[in-house]
Parts: sequence; C-alpha cells; structure tokens
Amino acid sequence: AGFVDHVFAMCHMLGFRFAPRIKTFSKNKIYTFEKPLNQPHLEFMIGGTIHTKKIRENWDDLLRLTSSVRNGTVTASLILKKLAAYPRQNSLSVTLREIGRIERTLYTLEWLQSP
Repeated sequence: AGFVDHVFAMCHMLGFRFAPRIKTFSKNKIYTFEKPLNQPHLEFMIGGTIHTKKIRENWDDLLRLTSSVRNGTVTASLILKKLAAYPRQNSLSVTLREIGRIERTLYTLEWLQSP
C-alpha cells in the first residue's frame, strides 16, 4: 500500500483525484488523526494514525517536489520510482505516504457511502 499512498498523495498535490477500483475491500485500511475511542466495530478497518508532525516538518520540501513536477523539471513517475527505491525512513517518502493515507482514507470513506 505504500506505493499506492504515494500515488494518492502525488495526484492530490498536483490537483487531481486518483480513483482506483477497489477490488478487495477487506484489505483497505483507514487512518485517523487520533486513535478512536470506543469504536470496536471499526477496529478491523483502522490502519493507524496520521503522523502530522512529519507532514509539517517536510511541507516545504514537498511543495518544491510538486513544483518540479508541475514545471516539467522531473516526471511524477521518476519521482515515485526514486522514492520507492529509498529506505522507508526517507523523510520525504514518509511525508508523501502520510498525505496519501489521508487521501486514500477519504476515497475509501466516500466509496463506502456510495459504491
């Protein structure tokens, strides 16, 4: 799901919506900003919490990256390949993943409301 999260984030940052088909709903997880309390019927869906601190810390770098893609300095596919090749702890990769988790969660919740 990490690569898909990057795609969700990159699409969002570039101003459009990534809308994949949901094949296996049971594998889709949603992410929250805080751990939900007393929601046992939702626990199977919760994948974890969003690390907003990482997003704040790396926001400027993410804006530079997005600007480079918009200006054609680099392609989105190349950036996504490079980020996928880095260790998971690369700060920009983690930031993109966290934003992607937000976007994927919103997409999943909208899909649940009207499949």
